[in-house]
Amino acid sequence: MRKLLTILNIVVALIFLCSSLILAQDDVEYIDSESCVSCHEESAHGTFIEDDIYGTVHEGFECLDCHQDKDFLPHDEDSEFFPGCEGCRTCHTDVSEEYVSHGRAVVGECDDMPQCKDCHGEHNILPADDPESMVYPTNLANTCGRCHSQPELVEKYNIPDLHPVEMFSKSYHSKVLNEDGNILAATCNDCHGVHDIKVNTDPTSTISHNNIAVTCGGCHKEIYEDYAASAHWQALARGERESATCIDCHGEHEIVDPHDPEAPTSKRRSAEKTCARCHSDERIVNKYGLLAGKVSTYQDSYHGLAVLKGDADAATCYDCHDTHLILSADDPRSTVHDDNLTETCGSCHPGANEKFSRSYTHQSVIMAEKPIEYYVRIIYIGAIIVVIGGMFLHNLIIYIEQIIEKYRSETPRDYIQRFTKFQVLQHKLFAISFFTLVVTGFALKYLDSFWADLLVSIGLTEAVRSFVHRAAAVVMIVISVWHTAELVITKSGRGFVKALLPGLSDFKGFYQLMRRSLRLTKEDPDFDRFDYTEKAEYWALIWGTIVMAVTGFILWFPVFFTSFTPVWIVKVAEVFHLYEAWLATLAIFVWHFFFVILHPKEYPMSITWMSGRMTLEEYKHKHPVDYERIMEEVEAVKSGKMELDDVCFQAREYAERHKLV
Repeated sequence: MRKLLTILNIVVALIFLCSSLILAQDDVEYIDSESCVSCHEESAHGTFIEDDIYGTVHEGFECLDCHQDKDFLPHDEDSEFFPGCEGCRTCHTDVSEEYVSHGRAVVGECDDMPQCKDCHGEHNILPADDPESMVYPTNLANTCGRCHSQPELVEKYNIPDLHPVEMFSKSYHSKVLNEDGNILAATCNDCHGVHDIKVNTDPTSTISHNNIAVTCGGCHKEIYEDYAASAHWQALARGERESATCIDCHGEHEIVDPHDPEAPTSKRRSAEKTCARCHSDERIVNKYGLLAGKVSTYQDSYHGLAVLKGDADAATCYDCHDTHLILSADDPRSTVHDDNLTETCGSCHPGANEKFSRSYTHQSVIMAEKPIEYYVRIIYIGAIIVVIGGMFLHNLIIYIEQIIEKYRSETPRDYIQRFTKFQVLQHKLFAISFFTLVVTGFALKYLDSFWADLLVSIGLTEAVRSFVHRAAAVVMIVISVWHTAELVITKSGRGFVKALLPGLSDFKGFYQLMRRSLRLTKEDPDFDRFDYTEKAEYWALIWGTIVMAVTGFILWFPVFFTSFTPVWIVKVAEVFHLYEAWLATLAIFVWHFFFVILHPKEYPMSITWMSGRMTLEEYKHKHPVDYERIMEEVEAVKSGKMELDDVCFQAREYAERHKLV
């Protein structure tokens, strides 16, 4: 009986179970893909799903091929099966294995991990080579920017806030890609990978410091080969993290053309910042045993000064040390190795020889100013410009008026023509060329001065400055040759030279002038046509012009001169040129300007330079010996004792002007 009851219970339970299954089957409806459209005719974006899929890579697919957990009604909207990733992995197995953590160090640490649809789209997934595709090269930066340009995500996941999309849009890669239409130009996935994007601290990441050169080398093969043989790569391969790789010089996202002045690889910024960042770092210099002071000494050399002033032709770091194949100077392959240095210099200086290549070295040091000193300097420069500039303008107005008044008062008075018209013109042209040389020459040496910056602001860039300086030098040399020819050929010129020859009378004149100036006597010195101050200045001018011309030509044509002169000739010429320039400039301001401007009896200035004239009274007072000679010759012409051709230039001019013959 008990066995019978047990069997009946089992039968009842089976009947109940089957009934439940039958009833449950009545509540569930299995569907096919065609049924989906009845509810999902439109997507969440308001577009027809069938239209979205038409022409895509998934055209012809059934809904349930991707939405595999939605094959019955009612289906669970909160299913853990996500069509954006899990559904894709059903077909794209290899890609799903590559797509691990999208740049995160640990899988799952990012709640906002992008799914396939975030990059490729949802129903409207197009082939990667379709210009309308979200992952087409010209669209990829904006696709990545949907997340990487969101400040909240950047802050939440501590992503370096480099504004990558904005910076990339300014880059050379973006220009070639979007403006030139070259879809082979690098974009996001070329550097970061496609699906296997990893954090840069991962040694296997395409953007880890040790792999960046390999990544860039995917496009820049020849450059990579050079870099892979360089001292920078050798250090990096040894594990020296400070050694430079591509992004240290070119930047990361905003890589611009080296010809752009703002590019970190432009001539000026390479010398001023990019190369200097490491090679002027005391810690790095000491750690790797580099030669200290290389950056500052370069910046104070002619090349450095010219480059920092904006010259596009002067040599910067990579012109001498190469761009990517940078090697130690001890390496026989190095461009600055002793065996290769002449050829390196010859790339800019055709015909360069060994002595020339050794004549240029990094020179004296420019010390960087400290911030406090810098701001004090700026404040004082501003004060000087406003205060002293106002004073100068005020006094200049008065000074010019006094010059005009003196010129008007002396013009009607009788005079002696002290210099010929040609000599007056020579003096004016010489003065213009001299001061042009002073300004343009010192503008190179003292390029950080406010007046040098002012010259640049009005268009006197390094290239223009160099041209103007040399043009002024040519003018000065031409005037000197012209003046010399006049002295040799003409009678008045020979008399001019004879009058300028120093003699014992000059020592006597010096002695007399000092005694009177010290109030030891009231007797004035008896000077001839030229006193000792004028003779000293004239012959100093001759000497200075020769020195400046010779050294200037050596610096202008160093290759030619080093072909037959000692190796030190260029450096010695540079020193001569600089200090002779200082000597001449100071002599003009301290000596010449005193006697023609600052001397109390000349106020506001001697106007002889304007016309070459000097009033009879002034000439008689300053040059009594010559005055008496001129007047004697005038009387001799007047009385017929002498012919005009036999008297001096001043007497002849005076007699003709007064119609004494």
